Parts: sequence; C-alpha cells; structure tokens
Amino acid sequence: MWLIDLLRNEISNFFSLGGVVELIQSGDYSSLNTWGGITKVISPLIPLIIVIEILMAFFHRKFHAIEYRISFLTYIFNRIIGRYVSIGAIVFCLATFRPLAPFHIPLTWYGFVIGYIIWEFSHFIYHYLAHKVRLFWCLHSTHHAPEAMNLSVTYAHFILEA
Repeated sequence: MWLIDLLRNEISNFFSLGGVVELIQSGDYSSLNTWGGITKVISPLIPLIIVIEILMAFFHRKFHAIEYRISFLTYIFNRIIGRYVSIGAIVFCLATFRPLAPFHIPLTWYGFVIGYIIWEFSHFIYHYLAHKVRLFWCLHSTHHAPEAMNLSVTYAHFILEA
C-alpha cells in the first residue's frame, strides 16, 4: 500500500497537482488574483505538454526511449538528492544575502514585473557564463547531455545549478 501512495504522490508532485486540487477543494478562487494562485494553475502545463509529446511520438511511431533516458535519470536523481540539498541551500542564501541587498522590491503588480525582468536577466547572465566558465559548465552540462532535444530536457538540470 505504501508503494501505491508513494507513486500517487510522485505523480501528483510531477504534475504539480497539489495546488490545483487544494484550490478546487477550497472553492475559494480569489487566490487567482495573486501570483501564487496563478502559478498553482499554470504549473501543471509543462509536465502535461511533455506527456502529450511522448504520446504523440508513440502515436506517430517515433518514440525512442533513449532520447528521454538522461532527462529521466536526472529528474530521478534530483528528486532524491534535491530534497536534502535544495532547501538548505535556499535557506543559507536567503539568510546570507538578503541583508546585503542594495534595494528591496515591493510586493505589488509592478514589483512582480520588475522582479521578473531582473530574474530573466540574471538567468541569461548565468546561462551565458555557464557556457564560458568551466565550473558553471560542469554544473550546466547535464542540461546539454541528452542525445535528442525534446521537452523533457526542461528537467535535465543538476540540483546545484540553480
């Protein structure tokens, strides 16, 4: 029975269904006016699109398991090890660097826009440096390891890369 519960929880976590189920069960849709409520609703889209991609490949008889092997194994590794490392790293970074922030962005609609632009720009800089700096490349190279490009490559990132 514990195995069935574990599989159900892993599938629910993969599709990020917890937030959607919670939203539907509560019946309080006012949270859709917030960033957290919106992300709860749209977060299942990428996993759903990946499943559709795999089903379409089966339907057209072009599915090759080897194309998804590295992404799948990286995802499994990150699910197991990431539970222990990611939370500690985030807490450490927040505690260390928050007091050093040169400015704080307010939690308003324009604050989210500013924060998103800053996040995208910093992600671009990191991605650029990940291809130029050897240490960052060692962390980032798992993303480029799959033999074929498909949507499952989204999950092929090393846990320390973020």
